[in-house]
Amino acid sequence: MGCGLGRSSSGSNNTRKKTQRLSIEPRMFLSKNKGRLSDDYVFVRNLGSGAFADVKLYLYKPTNQTRAVKIIHKVGLHQQQMDAEYMLKEISVLTSLDHPNILRCYEIFEDLWRFYVVIEYCAGGELFSKLVLMSKFTEAQASEIMFQLLSAVAYCHERLVIHRDLKPENILLEDNEGSLKIKVADFGSSCFIDPKKHLSGCFGSAYYVAPEVLMDEYNEKCDIWSLGVIMFILLTGQPPYPGKNSKTILQMIRDSPLAISESKVPGVSASAIDLLRMILTIDPKLRINAKTALNHDWIKQHREIGTPADLSKTLKILEAFHSTAKLKDAIHIFLATQVISHEECKMLTENFVKLDKNADGKISKDELVSEYVEAFEEKEAKNRVEQIIQRVDVNLNGDIDYSEFLSACMNYTNYLSKENLEAAFKLFDLDNSGFITADELREVFGDANAFGDGVWKEVLKQVDLNGDGVIDMKEFIALMTSNVN
Repeated sequence: MGCGLGRSSSGSNNTRKKTQRLSIEPRMFLSKNKGRLSDDYVFVRNLGSGAFADVKLYLYKPTNQTRAVKIIHKVGLHQQQMDAEYMLKEISVLTSLDHPNILRCYEIFEDLWRFYVVIEYCAGGELFSKLVLMSKFTEAQASEIMFQLLSAVAYCHERLVIHRDLKPENILLEDNEGSLKIKVADFGSSCFIDPKKHLSGCFGSAYYVAPEVLMDEYNEKCDIWSLGVIMFILLTGQPPYPGKNSKTILQMIRDSPLAISESKVPGVSASAIDLLRMILTIDPKLRINAKTALNHDWIKQHREIGTPADLSKTLKILEAFHSTAKLKDAIHIFLATQVISHEECKMLTENFVKLDKNADGKISKDELVSEYVEAFEEKEAKNRVEQIIQRVDVNLNGDIDYSEFLSACMNYTNYLSKENLEAAFKLFDLDNSGFITADELREVFGDANAFGDGVWKEVLKQVDLNGDGVIDMKEFIALMTSNVN
């Protein structure tokens, strides 16, 4: 069901100019290319198709990794799904998000008729397809899935992003190895929101639409309702409405929205029913938000059952991380987001989630201090954490974001191949001249007005060994393979 995009507003990025440090956004390194997929991609097989989009699996040759490519036919797009530069709004949303449970976007290609959005491949496929094959599914497993969904949605809402199409088909399993690690996908109906305004426009699939959406006046709480319907299905194995078609279901939502009673969810714990009622509250003003839901007893009790994590190795790596020339910072982020192996990313993500105690998608100073005080006096712990934040926090927001954590903790010796470094070099060599200029650095890093020309020249100077005013491949490789930070 789609009636066009609602109103949107974009947030602002703050920079701390007084620190004279260069802010690097972890998710900004998205290549935008004219023309069809480059020769770096080899088609593997079809993954799925819809009315206006197809999803195919490709091999990305530079890193020998599989990636999914969402091919969107422009003829099916609503005008409001495009920005002022005729680029997909979905891309601006995805590149503002950096969370372990949100699908990563690598690059985008465009020709006259289509967009080719290169995204992370989730080998486990759709979550619910996997669940129907499981012989047993427990409340603890349902809680694990809901924790991840609530964490992702809380993160989006804090950044004024609303998804508007949360449903089982858009929840993917990271792998086929039996874990229930999920990724929220398909932000095609998403937009930035203005907290002072309500959205309009009908989005989503019938079962998961909040009652207020049908009244054409809603806010981010519609995502919470969709999560409630998903939770209902996880707990009961049944859809909440008996209607056999979208028209009937929408009529039921409009006339008699879902009300939770024990008879509707037989055999489910009182704690789960309590949270379900809070999420599926009909009045959006009274409906619980994602951040509060994360602290509900039903979520917390199942999280606390797990074995305490030994994070000592990760904490040592964080403390030992040293940052550097700003260009090297950027390449670290590129490698962490583009070429890290699935196995290493999975291990580091588990540690990130354990350190992110309030599940807001970032590691705060207080969360790090709470770990370091186990081994040091409080004053010493705070000093060590302050130094870590100074080194690792490349976008200067005061916290350690997901990609910053990966960048600081990954083993770079595994990724400094010629192919990976050439791919990173091309990210900055926008005109394919074989050299990186100060102007190209300014464009890749983003906000050209946030820093004066002197900053970009200084960044280039740190790497330009022969003093010719540009960075060539030899200088670039020397930067990345040197032990000097």
